Amino acid sequence: MTNVSHRRLLQAATTGILTLVLCGISPLFAQTASFTAGGFTLRAENGGVIAVIAAKGERREAGLTTEIEGLTNARPVQVSVRSGALELVHTLADSSSGRRCTVIERFSKGNDETSLHWEVEIRGEGSPWSSPIHTKVLYHPNTATRFWTAWSNPNDDGEPEGKGNGWGNPLTEIAVPDRRFYYGAPYFKLDQPRIGFSPTGGNLISLPLASFLQPEKDTGLSVIFSPKDPLLDMTLDVSHTGSADFTQYFQRLGSQRILHYSIDLVNHEADWRGPLRWMVDQYPTYFNPALPIAQHLGGTSAYSTFEGTVDARKFHEMDFKTNWKASFDFPYMGMFLPPTDSGRWTRFAGDSGGKVNPGQENARGSTSIAQMADYSARMRKQDFYVLNYFNVTEFGAGIVFPKPPLKSSSAELWKDPNAWLYQRLSAALLLAPKGVKGVSEGHPYYTWGKGVILDCGEPSYQKFLLEQAKRHIDKLPQSSGICIDRMDWLRFYNQKADDGQSWFNNAPARSLYHSWHDLMSKLLPMMHNSGKVVFVNNHLKRIDLLQNIDGIFDEFGSHPASLNLTAFLTLKRPALGWVNDEEVIRKDPDGFFQRSLLLGTFPMAPFPGNDHSLTPSPWVDQEFLTYGPLMKALDGRSWVLTPHAIDVDRHAAQANVFSTPNGLAIPVVFGGNATSVRVTLRAAPHTIASIDAVAPGVAQPLPVHQTRHGENLILDVPLRRGCAIVRIK
Repeated sequence: MTNVSHRRLLQAATTGILTLVLCGISPLFAQTASFTAGGFTLRAENGGVIAVIAAKGERREAGLTTEIEGLTNARPVQVSVRSGALELVHTLADSSSGRRCTVIERFSKGNDETSLHWEVEIRGEGSPWSSPIHTKVLYHPNTATRFWTAWSNPNDDGEPEGKGNGWGNPLTEIAVPDRRFYYGAPYFKLDQPRIGFSPTGGNLISLPLASFLQPEKDTGLSVIFSPKDPLLDMTLDVSHTGSADFTQYFQRLGSQRILHYSIDLVNHEADWRGPLRWMVDQYPTYFNPALPIAQHLGGTSAYSTFEGTVDARKFHEMDFKTNWKASFDFPYMGMFLPPTDSGRWTRFAGDSGGKVNPGQENARGSTSIAQMADYSARMRKQDFYVLNYFNVTEFGAGIVFPKPPLKSSSAELWKDPNAWLYQRLSAALLLAPKGVKGVSEGHPYYTWGKGVILDCGEPSYQKFLLEQAKRHIDKLPQSSGICIDRMDWLRFYNQKADDGQSWFNNAPARSLYHSWHDLMSKLLPMMHNSGKVVFVNNHLKRIDLLQNIDGIFDEFGSHPASLNLTAFLTLKRPALGWVNDEEVIRKDPDGFFQRSLLLGTFPMAPFPGNDHSLTPSPWVDQEFLTYGPLMKALDGRSWVLTPHAIDVDRHAAQANVFSTPNGLAIPVVFGGNATSVRVTLRAAPHTIASIDAVAPGVAQPLPVHQTRHGENLILDVPLRRGCAIVRIK
């Protein structure tokens, strides 16, 4: 932004009302125009487009720009008002490379009275090319301004895979920082591919938004990208000066593609609930489970191979609900239900190299479709649920590359993963381009059991996956659905294919994000129409990948960063969280459980046969039984996003509000040594049938004293171990 246009921002701010200045790429305008939309009054002039909105007498300003790295204005910006929108047309060029494009920005009324809709259309010229695309917001903060986004940690703990073991409450609003955030995960780089990426760092966001809040006037402004658009990789750079720069990478530009994406500016209260409420209302299919039955799976969980008898009463007291059947029922990765209805097969027992030690070939025994179906039926009789293992990017075991001699007959082809891969699915094999650190050019990426990575957008592999899903539906009627593992591979690009939208490594490619969307458009209706839910283990934390997904089973759920990211993706659907081992809990038992209660997530239970995760012991079993009643109080929960829904007097504890089938559930946590705290619940229900509190280690519900002040309810909440959940029917 030029100094001239910045001075105009300051001059505009003297009007005594909330002022937003929407600037084009250049202050050169061929004409002036004014326009009103969604409570914003827009006025295009030399030096900028000014949008004015009255908001409690507050004065704020922001400049919005769309920029493409390396390109500048080739002619003055054209301004017009047409079809209910203020339109700016920029002609951009780079004289050294010869690249040219037209950027069209349209500002119009949003879907409600609080928002302004901002559409961007980029029409490239010539042969395909790509350059980072910046959507910049220049907000003008004061000393009171606070910042919030859907982050893994409000405190800066370094790189996206930093150790970040300390938990930062993600519901905290902070002074505007100097930080870079990655949307979901860092983008793929040849010299830093981050193979096996884990969401454990503090610089990640799971929702594409940035919020500037003014507590002194109770106003807030959020910038929110639409998850419906073809988003690839994106970063968010924030500066204490008030700038927020959303940068998109690897989008293809050129004469054969017109790129569209959209952003909304949303006015709301000075509360993190404002942008969340707006996103949930505007994009419900990205937050709600497609099947309401999915909420019944919300509770403590397992990733277990165990098929024997368990103490059902004990596990119900722990609020146990769901076993994601650990990934060993298949003979090898990808062949989840072999094409044999009556025979048995040996479960895969290979190590990380895909080899089986002599004498250990049958280490995990054998199974059959009948046995798998019987297990699901027995679990349902005990009011438990089973999710079967599924994976859409990893295939095989002990895969040899290049293609080895193949001897399998067609009837026995499925028993040999190399034969099945090379005779049926070889076109989907994801091969590394030149320069990928740690992987030879033209070679596959290997994963656990020496399986390989396949592109689920390739028709042959996609057909195979859909056939596997159909067998699941037909052969396992009492299973509740599937959980899809390892979405971190979706960061990669397949340079053997072309999706018409991606441009990676200076060449056409198919983004596995697009492959995922293509597969899910077919897989999800198939599963849902059969009453089967689809959960995901999404190492890659992005809302745009979760349309119509029913829930999350987070393999990193005991890691604070991943827990926070998952919470914002499961505002209306269940969140099940992994626990590595007992030591994770022993470090701080109350902190472990109370973080989950505050965010409405459910940790893994100590279940027999849990694979590389929490197993039973007298101590940990008792901890889960102690907190079991509190977790039960959150069954079927959805976040309540009413403005300033709850406050704790003197910040003596932390609290959140959820709606449940039984009413409201209010976790009050981290109260330290206090035996009670006073809580203000806003927009409380007018009719209350009952109110009490459940606390850890207390057999009977505790009374809660209440006083009503208008729409607010003042609650004196008793605490034990610094914690309680208030239940209001």
